[in-house]
Amino acid sequence: MSIAFEFTMAIRYLRAKNSRFCSIMALFSIIGIALGVATLIVVMSVMNGFRAKLLDSVLGINGHINVYFDRSINSDYHAVLKSIEKIPGVLKATSMTNDQVIVASNGGIVGSVVRGVSTKDLLNNTTVKNNVIMGNVEKFDEGIIIGARLAEALNIDYGDNIILVSPEGFDVLLDEMPRMKEYKVVAIFDMGMFEYDNTLMYMPMKSAQAFFNYKDSVRNIEVFIDDIAAANKLANAIVEETGMKAESWQSQQSHYVNALKTERNVMFLILTLIIVVAAFNIVSSLMMIVQEKKSAIAIMRTFGATSRSIMRIFCACGLLIGFTGTCLGSVIGVIFSLNIENIRVFLENITNIKLFDPMIYFFSSLPVILVSQDVVNISALALFLSFLATIPPALQAAAQDPAEILRYE
Repeated sequence: MSIAFEFTMAIRYLRAKNSRFCSIMALFSIIGIALGVATLIVVMSVMNGFRAKLLDSVLGINGHINVYFDRSINSDYHAVLKSIEKIPGVLKATSMTNDQVIVASNGGIVGSVVRGVSTKDLLNNTTVKNNVIMGNVEKFDEGIIIGARLAEALNIDYGDNIILVSPEGFDVLLDEMPRMKEYKVVAIFDMGMFEYDNTLMYMPMKSAQAFFNYKDSVRNIEVFIDDIAAANKLANAIVEETGMKAESWQSQQSHYVNALKTERNVMFLILTLIIVVAAFNIVSSLMMIVQEKKSAIAIMRTFGATSRSIMRIFCACGLLIGFTGTCLGSVIGVIFSLNIENIRVFLENITNIKLFDPMIYFFSSLPVILVSQDVVNISALALFLSFLATIPPALQAAAQDPAEILRYE
């Protein structure tokens, strides 16, 4: 028997008008596979987006390697910067201060982290510069830059003044007074990560050194490298070169990356069960078709159809169900992934319920990266499970004895 004949018979069995129940079961199998494939594509795309957005935001703000400056080893941080930048694989090294303060304005008081950086380094930091939504980053020397959520908490706009209070005060006679100073907000940034937008602000290096009494020193040196996968190796090279403690992003931010990786794998396994359940529906529907088509199977066997040909007919039935469901699910998943942010906004407007709270998920919008390889892998998995589901009913159909069946016809 030819392959064309076998596929023709498979299509006739699936569309048979006299076995409406089996056709409905096949339809539910197609819907189940489509839902499983679409859900997997959407979830994997969101997970990819979360990971990429997290790495871009965290590494863009914190650098790839953090060196803790130690004045007892070398008091000249400029010399340390130059020695680090000479190490092969290092793109640049920037100095910074990093301190906690209390911020007061318009009756509001919040805690914040102030990073002191040079104007040149800030303007070269595209993660901050490209996310400024108000003000002028070019006027950095005239004041400070703060996060959007922090500005909302203080009810201020760019151009307003805020008061910084340092926990470390200065001695006055027999007591200690906290350091306080007023600064002008020259720009506001929104990086899309609540953790940074709610707590972080940038101050010119000279101002930070004066306010926090660093004199001519810094707290950290951030190092940017050309291959983030080699961060641990280069961190060890920096320790050997400078003698100062250095930590790579892999050790500092590993909890974020590992958590996302684990969650991605677990979600993949859990959502694959949707396809597995749909595959069981294929088994049950094909079993029922086999029982209903016993006479037709026996007649085909008497006309020369081999047991392998009968097996291929029912394998084709299952693969047609799996292929249809996979194609439908892939289309739905891709369309949903590319428009998921618009769908989220639409649902929030209708229900008046915040479905994606940036305070919980760090980001202000749903990051999505659709990877074609993920779509291919998920589709291949669905087709493979559909093929496995065809084996038991195909074997049952091939094992039918035509003489025994036709005896009672």
